[in-house]
Amino acid sequence: MIFFDNPNFPSSQDLDLENKLFLPTSRLYTQLNFQLQTLYQDIRAELFDIHALMASSAKQLYEQPGPTLTAWYDQAASRSVELYARINEELLPKAQASYQQLIVDLADAGRETQLYLQNFMENPEAVAAAAIEPVTAYLAAATEASEAALVSGYYALADLFNMFLEQPTETLEASYHYLLSQLLELYFQAVSSLLMQI
Repeated sequence: MIFFDNPNFPSSQDLDLENKLFLPTSRLYTQLNFQLQTLYQDIRAELFDIHALMASSAKQLYEQPGPTLTAWYDQAASRSVELYARINEELLPKAQASYQQLIVDLADAGRETQLYLQNFMENPEAVAAAAIEPVTAYLAAATEASEAALVSGYYALADLFNMFLEQPTETLEASYHYLLSQLLELYFQAVSSLLMQI
Protein backbone atom coordinates (compact mmCIF):
# COMPACT_ATOMS: atom_id res chain seq x y z
CA MET A 1 0.00 0.00 0.00
CA ILE A 2 1.33 3.40 -0.98
CA PHE A 3 1.49 5.84 1.93
CA PHE A 4 -0.95 8.36 0.47
CA ASP A 5 -3.37 5.53 -0.37
CA ASN A 6 -3.73 4.93 3.37
CA PRO A 7 -7.09 6.20 4.71
CA ASN A 8 -5.31 7.77 7.73
CA PHE A 9 -2.91 9.73 5.51
CA PRO A 10 -4.46 13.20 5.61
CA SER A 11 -5.21 13.07 9.33
CA SER A 12 -2.52 14.33 11.66
CA GLN A 13 -0.90 11.62 13.75
CA ASP A 14 1.05 12.09 16.95
CA LEU A 15 4.74 11.42 16.33
CA ASP A 16 5.30 10.22 19.93
CA LEU A 17 9.01 11.07 19.90
CA GLU A 18 9.35 10.18 23.58
CA ASN A 19 8.26 6.53 23.18
CA LYS A 20 9.40 5.94 19.59
CA LEU A 21 12.80 7.65 19.61
CA PHE A 22 14.15 8.85 22.96
CA LEU A 23 13.24 5.93 25.25
CA PRO A 24 14.32 3.13 22.85
CA THR A 25 17.61 4.91 22.15
CA SER A 26 18.23 5.40 25.86
CA ARG A 27 17.44 1.74 26.62
CA LEU A 28 19.71 0.57 23.82
CA TYR A 29 22.57 2.78 25.07
CA THR A 30 22.09 1.58 28.67
CA GLN A 31 21.96 -2.09 27.64
CA LEU A 32 25.05 -1.85 25.43
CA ASN A 33 26.95 0.08 28.11
CA PHE A 34 26.06 -2.55 30.72
CA GLN A 35 27.10 -5.39 28.45
CA LEU A 36 30.41 -3.72 27.60
CA GLN A 37 31.17 -3.16 31.28
CA THR A 38 30.28 -6.78 32.06
CA LEU A 39 32.47 -8.00 29.21
CA TYR A 40 35.36 -5.84 30.42
CA GLN A 41 35.03 -7.19 33.98
CA ASP A 42 34.83 -10.80 32.71
CA ILE A 43 37.93 -10.37 30.54
CA ARG A 44 39.81 -8.72 33.38
CA ALA A 45 38.89 -11.50 35.83
CA GLU A 46 39.84 -14.16 33.28
CA LEU A 47 43.23 -12.52 32.67
CA PHE A 48 43.88 -12.38 36.42
CA ASP A 49 42.98 -16.08 36.72
CA ILE A 50 45.26 -17.02 33.81
CA HIS A 51 48.10 -14.97 35.27
CA ALA A 52 47.65 -16.57 38.69
CA LEU A 53 47.59 -20.07 37.16
CA MET A 54 50.72 -19.38 35.10
CA ALA A 55 52.54 -17.90 38.10
CA SER A 56 51.56 -20.87 40.27
CA SER A 57 52.63 -23.35 37.58
CA ALA A 58 55.94 -21.57 37.01
CA LYS A 59 56.64 -21.47 40.76
CA GLN A 60 55.77 -25.15 41.08
CA LEU A 61 58.01 -26.02 38.11
CA TYR A 62 60.87 -24.00 39.58
CA GLU A 63 60.57 -25.54 43.05
CA GLN A 64 59.92 -29.15 41.95
CA PRO A 65 60.85 -29.62 38.29
CA GLY A 66 60.84 -33.44 38.22
CA PRO A 67 57.48 -34.15 39.89
CA THR A 68 55.81 -31.21 38.11
CA LEU A 69 56.91 -32.35 34.65
CA THR A 70 55.85 -35.91 35.48
CA ALA A 71 52.41 -34.71 36.60
CA TRP A 72 52.03 -32.61 33.45
CA TYR A 73 53.05 -35.55 31.29
CA ASP A 74 50.55 -37.82 33.06
CA GLN A 75 47.78 -35.24 32.56
CA ALA A 76 48.61 -34.89 28.86
CA ALA A 77 48.70 -38.67 28.41
CA SER A 78 45.37 -39.08 30.21
CA ARG A 79 43.73 -36.41 28.06
CA SER A 80 45.19 -37.98 24.92
CA VAL A 81 43.69 -41.36 25.86
CA GLU A 82 40.32 -39.71 26.54
CA LEU A 83 40.43 -37.85 23.22
CA TYR A 84 41.42 -40.99 21.31
CA ALA A 85 38.57 -42.94 22.93
CA ARG A 86 36.08 -40.19 22.15
CA ILE A 87 37.19 -40.06 18.53
CA ASN A 88 36.88 -43.83 18.13
CA GLU A 89 33.64 -44.23 20.10
CA GLU A 90 31.70 -41.08 19.13
CA LEU A 91 33.09 -39.10 16.23
CA LEU A 92 34.12 -41.87 13.82
CA PRO A 93 30.79 -43.76 14.05
CA LYS A 94 28.90 -40.52 13.41
CA ALA A 95 31.11 -39.69 10.44
CA GLN A 96 30.71 -43.22 9.10
CA ALA A 97 26.91 -43.05 9.44
CA SER A 98 26.85 -39.67 7.68
CA TYR A 99 29.03 -41.03 4.88
CA GLN A 100 26.79 -44.08 4.43
CA GLN A 101 23.69 -41.85 4.35
CA LEU A 102 25.37 -39.67 1.72
CA ILE A 103 26.01 -42.74 -0.44
CA VAL A 104 22.36 -43.80 -0.09
CA ASP A 105 21.16 -40.27 -0.97
CA LEU A 106 23.43 -40.12 -4.01
CA ALA A 107 22.20 -43.52 -5.18
CA ASP A 108 18.58 -42.39 -4.78
CA ALA A 109 19.30 -39.18 -6.67
CA GLY A 110 20.97 -41.18 -9.42
CA ARG A 111 17.93 -43.48 -9.75
CA GLU A 112 15.57 -40.47 -9.84
CA THR A 113 17.70 -38.79 -12.49
CA GLN A 114 17.79 -41.97 -14.55
CA LEU A 115 13.99 -42.32 -14.27
CA TYR A 116 13.49 -38.68 -15.25
CA LEU A 117 15.77 -39.03 -18.28
CA GLN A 118 14.00 -42.23 -19.32
CA ASN A 119 10.61 -40.48 -19.08
CA PHE A 120 12.00 -37.54 -21.03
CA MET A 121 13.28 -39.80 -23.81
CA GLU A 122 9.93 -41.60 -24.05
CA ASN A 123 7.70 -38.51 -23.90
CA PRO A 124 9.67 -35.24 -24.11
CA GLU A 125 6.63 -32.98 -24.68
CA ALA A 126 4.80 -34.12 -21.53
CA VAL A 127 7.91 -33.90 -19.33
CA ALA A 128 8.78 -30.44 -20.64
CA ALA A 129 5.19 -29.25 -20.16
CA ALA A 130 5.14 -30.59 -16.59
CA ALA A 131 8.44 -28.85 -15.83
CA ILE A 132 7.28 -25.52 -17.28
CA GLU A 133 3.79 -25.54 -15.71
CA PRO A 134 4.79 -24.20 -12.24
CA VAL A 135 6.82 -21.39 -13.83
CA THR A 136 3.91 -20.47 -16.11
CA ALA A 137 1.47 -20.44 -13.19
CA TYR A 138 3.82 -18.27 -11.13
CA LEU A 139 4.30 -15.81 -13.99
CA ALA A 140 0.54 -15.56 -14.55
CA ALA A 141 -0.09 -14.86 -10.87
CA ALA A 142 2.77 -12.34 -10.74
CA THR A 143 1.44 -10.59 -13.83
CA GLU A 144 -2.04 -10.30 -12.31
CA ALA A 145 -0.61 -8.96 -9.05
CA SER A 146 1.57 -6.45 -10.92
CA GLU A 147 -1.40 -5.24 -12.96
CA ALA A 148 -3.49 -4.80 -9.81
CA ALA A 149 -0.66 -2.92 -8.08
CA LEU A 150 -0.15 -0.65 -11.09
CA VAL A 151 -3.86 0.17 -11.35
CA SER A 152 -4.06 0.81 -7.61
CA GLY A 153 -0.91 2.94 -7.75
CA TYR A 154 -2.29 4.93 -10.67
CA TYR A 155 -5.51 5.74 -8.81
CA ALA A 156 -3.59 6.55 -5.63
CA LEU A 157 -1.29 8.92 -7.55
CA ALA A 158 -4.30 10.55 -9.19
CA ASP A 159 -5.86 11.05 -5.74
CA LEU A 160 -2.62 12.52 -4.40
CA PHE A 161 -2.33 14.84 -7.39
CA ASN A 162 -5.89 16.01 -6.81
CA MET A 163 -5.12 16.56 -3.13
CA PHE A 164 -2.06 18.64 -4.10
CA LEU A 165 -4.19 20.73 -6.46
CA GLU A 166 -6.90 21.32 -3.85
CA GLN A 167 -4.74 21.76 -0.74
CA PRO A 168 -1.04 21.88 -1.61
CA THR A 169 0.32 23.01 1.76
CA GLU A 170 -1.81 20.66 3.85
CA THR A 171 -1.03 17.71 1.58
CA LEU A 172 2.71 18.40 1.72
CA GLU A 173 2.62 18.75 5.50
CA ALA A 174 0.55 15.57 5.83
CA SER A 175 2.98 13.70 3.57
CA TYR A 176 5.98 14.87 5.62
CA HIS A 177 4.26 14.09 8.91
CA TYR A 178 3.09 10.65 7.76
CA LEU A 179 6.49 9.62 6.38
CA LEU A 180 8.23 10.84 9.53
CA SER A 181 5.86 8.84 11.73
CA GLN A 182 6.49 5.72 9.62
CA LEU A 183 10.26 6.19 9.91
CA LEU A 184 9.92 6.57 13.69
CA GLU A 185 7.87 3.38 13.81
CA LEU A 186 10.52 1.50 11.81
CA TYR A 187 13.26 2.83 14.11
CA PHE A 188 11.25 1.82 17.18
CA GLN A 189 10.69 -1.71 15.82
CA ALA A 190 14.36 -2.11 14.86
CA VAL A 191 15.63 -0.95 18.28
CA SER A 192 13.02 -3.06 20.11
CA SER A 193 14.06 -6.12 18.10
CA LEU A 194 17.72 -5.41 18.82
CA LEU A 195 17.03 -5.02 22.55
CA MET A 196 15.30 -8.43 22.61
CA GLN A 197 18.34 -10.06 21.02
CA ILE A 198 20.98 -8.59 23.32
